Amino acid sequence: LGSDLRQGVFRMERWLFCIFALAFPVTLNGVEVHGSGTTNPSKFFWKIMETFEARLKGPDVRLTYRAVGSGTGQAEFVGDAPGYQALTHFGSGDIPMSSDRYATITGSGRQMAHVPFSLGAIGIFHSVPEGEVGVDGLKMSSCLLAKVFSGQVTQWDDPDILAENPNLRVPSGTKIQVGHRTLGSSSTGGLAGYLELKCSASWGLGAGSSLTWPTSDSFTAVEGSPGMLDHISGAKYAIGYLDAGHGHQRQLNEVMLMNKDREWLTSLQSMGATDGNGNNGVAAAGAAAVAANAIPSSATDDWSSVNLFDQSGPSTWPIVLVSYIYINTDITNMTADEAGLLKAFVDFVLSTEGQGMLPDFSFNGIPSAMNQFSSVWASMTKPATVTDFAFESSTQPLVGQGENIISEKRNSYSLWKLSEMEIQLQEVEARLHVTERHLNDYGIVPLHGSGTTNPRNWFAKAMQQMEERARVPMLLTYRAVGSGTGQQEFAGQSSNGYKSYSHFGCGDIPMSESLFRSLPSGEEMVHVPFALGAIGIFHSVPGATISADACLLAKIFNGDIETWDHPDIKVQNPSLTVPAGQRIIVGHRTLGSSSTGGLTGYLSKRCPTVWQRGAGSSVTWPTGESSVAVEGSPGMQALIRDRPYSIGYLDAGHGHDLNFAEISLVNQATTKLTSLQSITRGGVAAAATQGIAQNVFPANPADDWSAVNLYDMPGPDTWPIVLVSYLYVKKDQSQTNPKTAAALKAFTELIIEDDEKLCEEFGFTAPSAEMKTLARGALSSVVYPAGMEEFIFESSTMPYDGMGDNVISSKRHNYDEYDRAVLEGRIDALEAALAELRSTVTTHRHNPSTGTTEGGQGGDDTLLQMQMHEHEHEHEHEH
Repeated sequence: LGSDLRQGVFRMERWLFCIFALAFPVTLNGVEVHGSGTTNPSKFFWKIMETFEARLKGPDVRLTYRAVGSGTGQAEFVGDAPGYQALTHFGSGDIPMSSDRYATITGSGRQMAHVPFSLGAIGIFHSVPEGEVGVDGLKMSSCLLAKVFSGQVTQWDDPDILAENPNLRVPSGTKIQVGHRTLGSSSTGGLAGYLELKCSASWGLGAGSSLTWPTSDSFTAVEGSPGMLDHISGAKYAIGYLDAGHGHQRQLNEVMLMNKDREWLTSLQSMGATDGNGNNGVAAAGAAAVAANAIPSSATDDWSSVNLFDQSGPSTWPIVLVSYIYINTDITNMTADEAGLLKAFVDFVLSTEGQGMLPDFSFNGIPSAMNQFSSVWASMTKPATVTDFAFESSTQPLVGQGENIISEKRNSYSLWKLSEMEIQLQEVEARLHVTERHLNDYGIVPLHGSGTTNPRNWFAKAMQQMEERARVPMLLTYRAVGSGTGQQEFAGQSSNGYKSYSHFGCGDIPMSESLFRSLPSGEEMVHVPFALGAIGIFHSVPGATISADACLLAKIFNGDIETWDHPDIKVQNPSLTVPAGQRIIVGHRTLGSSSTGGLTGYLSKRCPTVWQRGAGSSVTWPTGESSVAVEGSPGMQALIRDRPYSIGYLDAGHGHDLNFAEISLVNQATTKLTSLQSITRGGVAAAATQGIAQNVFPANPADDWSAVNLYDMPGPDTWPIVLVSYLYVKKDQSQTNPKTAAALKAFTELIIEDDEKLCEEFGFTAPSAEMKTLARGALSSVVYPAGMEEFIFESSTMPYDGMGDNVISSKRHNYDEYDRAVLEGRIDALEAALAELRSTVTTHRHNPSTGTTEGGQGGDDTLLQMQMHEHEHEHEHEH
């Protein structure tokens, strides 16, 4: 009976509550609370405010917060003369109210209270490429930081910086691009306060949220945290200061500072560490300040000298700010609803739920000893009545439906959807992390290049070897499109910010001056010379041996001489016999071509009076019917092979492979010779030796090399049209995928070192030792991603280590490579047998004892064919 009675009383109370609520509804008519101040906790405030609006029943509740910086927030809370009435219901800052503003408030008959609600770190962030910083990170002591931000240290390679960062590798004289906040900023106050405390002798700019900064062109004023984020992420070699959470969210690189316990660390490392009391490095600063009685006992005192700079603790961050809500202790000018909503807002910020939201925004909650709001509220002068906004966290039947209940059971679709998206994003990020780890272990490693056609077969074989010999799957490609197109694709274009379309470029000429100058800061390149090649002039005049000096060649390619029986040609080739008036078919390359650059550069140097079309990979050619445009080396080869009486220019190795007839040129020593004769006598290598001796090559591989050439160098057997083949590599690879960067490093080293002599195999001349030194120096200046795992080459067996993921092993093969080697061996054997048989036949013809004369040619051929067939059959049987 007692239980039934209690249940009946409970039901009656609920009915009475409903009747009372319907009869006397409490309505919230246009209740507004507005604040302004520091940008750092703005997202935190906005989320709480939107949560309030979603959880309250009343439709006309509005809370806003203007993120304008601590200084402006303080000024708007103080108000203007003469009355100094606050323009906001509350202010907020990551610094205490300044002493002069506090005096203005108290002098005008008002009283204010500081309500601490969070702790945050100010981090120092930079944009020096990771590869130039090195794995140890960028370190700056407080005095070095003071010199940088006061303009005393202006370059990244300053001795003071290098003393603390001996592994830092930056271009000489690189300016430090310093960002600083405009207007009043708590982050400025944090940085300035820390430097004033730790190194006032080197600092000299004072402490406060507004400073007078240096005005040099390397100092940039930015507005708000967004402006500082844009400065650091958008400017190369920049430095600036930020609420650490903002920097972490944008994944900016951070400067390591030394804390009071002389430990080097970043704010991210500090926030990830935990001390014996369960505090991370930011919370530890707050706990240390409380323990040291650094926090005033009264919230209404002058707090302007309060700071948490350089507190003790092994993982404590040295620049920690306290974020405050500033409120007036007399709020009688507010309505009951406004006062109640303000209290509810501050209560929520300091509640378990509110404090638990702070880490989502990279802030820390305050130690319980710092939370004095309950006593502050009790001592405040308030309106006669204050609306009591209660919180419903678990279901309260009937009561939870009241007008002044902030109910967790209410929500908005936007907040719910955002929450769902955050959960989904976390799941996607987790899957992405797993995928990235999987790809790092087993994913395809891409490397793509483009450029001159000349080394395409060499590169194809080298790339195939890397793919076959690597444990991890690799995809290496090279587009043979000509030096000019390769240069354009490597340099990029204005529409894409001059970002490379390829991982490397290649050309038989240096990067053009115009493209080199177009490369912006951060996209600098180096020239890596890797081979020497001759440009030969080939022809298809039947049975003819032809020679030409530079001016005769210039007249032919210029269209001034159009027939093979022209008197100028006959003067230099008196035994040449051709049909009268036989037209010369002149082939020239389309698009940009290094072979075009070689020919035109040579003609411009040796015969400028005749050749006036300029020098370069692209020139304006004659347009007559005898001038034929061809695409690439294959097009030039087809022209010379298929059209009698034609002339054209080619990488000499291609022409020799196809047994094309070659025109002899006259070199500087007046020696008349073909490129084949010159190569045999070391004449191509001699041109490079002369180039090194004459300092033709710049000492700095990152300089403009556009004027470099080896045309018409001295020497009795020197070939007059020698090209240097270059790899074009961007100097800063720190943002390249580490696996691709490692593949780039491995490929370039494979080409430069050329242990398997592919250079000569494909008709190039290997660079001299001096030129290899230039190439190695260029590659050593390239900055790779921090922590990149390099590929290594196994040439002799390395037990265990040879099975590493990063090993390119010559012990791995595929069947194609084996079968190709067998076929090449058979071809060599057949060619040797053919030579032997030809020698036998020749001897047989001239041996009277055989009774055979020259008229027995048919029988000799038959005998030769039979013996060759027999030899081939034997080799097939062996195979």
